[in-house]
Amino acid sequence: MSGPGQGSRERSTSPAPPLVLMPDWGSDLGQSELPAAAVAAGYDGVELWWPAGRRAQGELAEAVAASDAALALLVTSAADDPAAHADEIEQQIDEIDRSGLPAEHVTLHLGRDHWDVALHHELAVRVVGWRRRFGRSILVELHRGRMLHSAHHSLMLLVEHPELRVTFDISHWIVVAESMLDDQQAAVDLAIARADHIHARIGHPQGPQVTSPEAIDPAIVERHFAWWGRIVDRIRSEGRRPGLLAEFGPVPYAPAGRDGRAVVDPSRSNRWIMGETRRRF
Repeated sequence: MSGPGQGSRERSTSPAPPLVLMPDWGSDLGQSELPAAAVAAGYDGVELWWPAGRRAQGELAEAVAASDAALALLVTSAADDPAAHADEIEQQIDEIDRSGLPAEHVTLHLGRDHWDVALHHELAVRVVGWRRRFGRSILVELHRGRMLHSAHHSLMLLVEHPELRVTFDISHWIVVAESMLDDQQAAVDLAIARADHIHARIGHPQGPQVTSPEAIDPAIVERHFAWWGRIVDRIRSEGRRPGLLAEFGPVPYAPAGRDGRAVVDPSRSNRWIMGETRRRF
């Protein structure tokens, strides 16, 4: 047996690798099949949309328990009315809380980009309230078309609402700005400081997803890994285990050939993201 402190010194030299999750989009499998499929494919777990109905929710809970897969959840609402939109999302968060599922994070696709800025402030206040009420990691995704649709708009909201936390998917901001955001560093820095989860997809100024991360300008790849690495380092410094979703998606996110099929299989790109993440972090 090692003496006092010896074992802890040895363990501290190797920080836990990030949890790498498999996405559900583009899969033909049912939600209850995805947790085991993710683990079999080498991922630590799966991220998927919260299902409607108690039966589907119960089946998901059983599948997660049986596979020992890590789980993150996504929630949204298609309601056009802002109040109904927020109420529907709150109802889903309440269902998740009552289900007892150990979700790492609940990521919200929240709001619409064209809603009045006052509504975005109201939604931010509600999200902070949900975090306090449910005691969960409830995050708003950086996502075009949503509340945090762009770097400049999100900077304003994050400054005004210091308890608002995010899921970092900067590919959307890159598309909206048609740039690698070199001239919006303050927004990028603040988003990195507030990020508790990463959607790891590599974007470029004309699209949210490169054809293949293995065959693109290395500078673009390195820029994304540098951003993600800052988040990983900060979360580890806070004594927590970082996590990310490998999020290359199917057509139309994936560039398609004349036959309508993806030029590069997104699952290949996601496996590459998984491997690179574990190698680098």
